[in-house]
Parts: sequence; structure tokens; C-alpha cells
Amino acid sequence: MSGAFPPRAYLHIGAPKTGSTFLQGLLWANRTALRDAGLDVLGPGQGMHYRAGHDLRDIPFDPNDPGVDWTGAWDQIVRLAQESDAASVIISDEHLASLTREQIQRAVSTLTPRETHVIYGARDLTSLIPSEWQEYVKHGSTATYEDWARSVLESQRRGPGRWFWSVHDPLDVVERWSGVVAPQRFHLVTMPPPDAPRDTLWHRFATVLHVPAAAAPRREVAGNPSLGWAEAEFLRRVNEELPEDLPRWHRSGLVRDVLATRVLATRQEGIRPTLPSPLASLVVERAQRTVEGLRATEVDVVGGLEELTPDPSRLSGGEPPTEATIAAVGVHAAAGLVRVMATMRDDRRRAERKLRAESTSRTGRLRSRVRTTALAAEARSEMVHRLLQRYRDWRSSGVSDAQATTPMAGA
Repeated sequence: MSGAFPPRAYLHIGAPKTGSTFLQGLLWANRTALRDAGLDVLGPGQGMHYRAGHDLRDIPFDPNDPGVDWTGAWDQIVRLAQESDAASVIISDEHLASLTREQIQRAVSTLTPRETHVIYGARDLTSLIPSEWQEYVKHGSTATYEDWARSVLESQRRGPGRWFWSVHDPLDVVERWSGVVAPQRFHLVTMPPPDAPRDTLWHRFATVLHVPAAAAPRREVAGNPSLGWAEAEFLRRVNEELPEDLPRWHRSGLVRDVLATRVLATRQEGIRPTLPSPLASLVVERAQRTVEGLRATEVDVVGGLEELTPDPSRLSGGEPPTEATIAAVGVHAAAGLVRVMATMRDDRRRAERKLRAESTSRTGRLRSRVRTTALAAEARSEMVHRLLQRYRDWRSSGVSDAQATTPMAGA
């Protein structure tokens, strides 16, 4: 390892809905170029980071889950970090912002002797709250937008607010990490405003990583698309009709990845939810307290804390979607699901045809090998010759007996 600073391990801990999916896409799409620039994106794919994060957070694996078991995954990715000769390595999982003090201590201690740096994204609450409501709906929530937002803003210790603030309260996240990681090694990256160039966030991220932004030339990567208000409300009503015992992996694989991402997110007509008017004062007060608190810390701010102040255009309550609009979304969803199912059905049929062809080919090759081996053995052994001759006589006799019993026999 070499470089102007000690070997580093970067933990990109999120938070969710702060461009993390976009950044992860850039890391993996440009993995080779980034490795040449001194940054090793650990593991064979993003799934390993996801599993390592679940293991570190002590989330038990459901044995009925058809996915990959994540038990021991954190130790596996740490081993890759220890074996890497790159100046820096990175682990990215937006759920790591929720780590407890004990889990933080384990993460940092196991990455030693690398110097751990933390990258945490923060976003204006007026855009974050509606965006996170959609994410909850994608994962099965049946709460209406206003009920969910009120619950989050009025309680930090129960309901959806408990998880929300565990990852979206910058002061709390900084405080949890401060006893283990020096403030100068905690990098808070603010989410650029909507009218900023799309790659602004990556330029900020690359600055923290000490790699040139040009080391990631491939910029067209998938993000986590937002839904319109009507699309999210339609999805919420679908959740109400789904059985409560629908497995988690079906909710993520079908409801979120197929219906929400591949179908509903393609509908461009939808308006975005604004903050319900009665909650505006709570958001303004909370945002001011957060910005003032962060100014008093010594964390490395990349961007500007002013970007965390409320957006006035989102402080006025918008009109919920009409029933007619939601019905139109339903038609769009049904048509989209038919298209997705048609593609999946064709893919399955092609795969089945390929498997049948391969199976027939393997069977033919096996029969040929058996026949060749038997003939070679017959040539070498008189006993094998006699046995094979008896088999041939028996098979010939069986065919003749079968023919004698058919209506055409003797014709």
C-alpha cells in the first residue's frame, strides 16, 4: 500500500434517499478505473455489502428466504479489506447509519489497521419526508402520506419515526460515531439542490475519497426513482390488499422492484407530494436545530449546511390525487405488469428450451460413451462378449414377442 495518507477504509453509511443508489451504481460501473486510482470497491458485487451490513446489524437470516444467507458476511468483507493492497477500500450500505455504538465499535476495530472514515449523506427534510414515505410504501406500508409524516415528526421513539430518525437525524448519527471515529474523519455530504448538475453529488463524494471525479467516466447508472403522489397512493392501496404473511423477499422482489420500479416509476405525469401544511412548523424548527447543532461540531462538511434548510416551495400543502387519477395509474400498472410478465415468460421458455437441448445433448453423449466403452471391453474380454451377446439375444427376443402380440403381426 502506498499514498500520501495511511491506508483507509471508507464506510459509506447512507443515509437512505440521499443519492446512495446512484453513488453505488457509479462505484460498481467504474470499479476497474477506481481501482487504478487507488480505491478498491470490495467484493464481487453490491449484494455482498448489503449482506455484510445485515450481518453487522445482527439481523437474523430467515431460513425460508431463497436468497443468500448473510451470516458471517461482515467477517468475509473485512477479510477482503485486509487482503487488499489498495490505498483505500470502500464498503457502501445505506442502512449502516442505524448502527448502535457497539456495532460501530465492532466495525471500526475489525477494519484496523486501516484508518476508518465515515461518509454520511444528509438532505433537506421537506424533500426527504415525501421521498421516504414512498420508500416505506414500496416495502409494504399501508399508511397514508399525511398519517405517516405526522407519525414521523411527532415521535422519534416509536412507529416509523424510530427507524426514520435512526438514519436521518444527523446530530444523533454524528454523536453515535463520535466516540469511535474522530470528527475530522466523519464526512457529512449534503444533497445538492434539484437544479444542480446531476454529477455534483459524485464530485463531492469523490473529493472525500481522494480520487479524481474523472476516475468514474461511466455516469449513466440506475438510481432509485421516485414515484408521483398518485403512483405511491395506488401502491399503498395494493399493499392493503396483499396478505400480511407475504414473504419479505416477495415484497422487495415483486412489489418494489417490479411494480414500483419497473412499472409505476415509468409514468411521468405524477406530481410529487408536498409537506402537509400543519407539519410545516415542525419541519422548520427541526431543520434549524439540526443546522445549528452541526455548525457546533468539527465534522467535515462537504457541500453546504444551508442545503439542509427547508425548501419554501415544499412547505405549502399540495392537493392529494383524485380517484380518477389513481384509477388511471391502475390501468397503467396493469398494462405494465402484462408487459413485464410477457418478457419473463419468454425468458423462462427460452431458458427451458436451452436446458432441454443441453439435456438431450448430454444424454446422447453419455449413450455414445457407454456404447464405446462397452464395445472396447467386449473386444478385450470373452466374458464381456458373452454377456453382451446374451443381452442382445434377450432384447431381440423381447422385440419379437412384442411384435407377435400386435394386431399387425403376421400380416
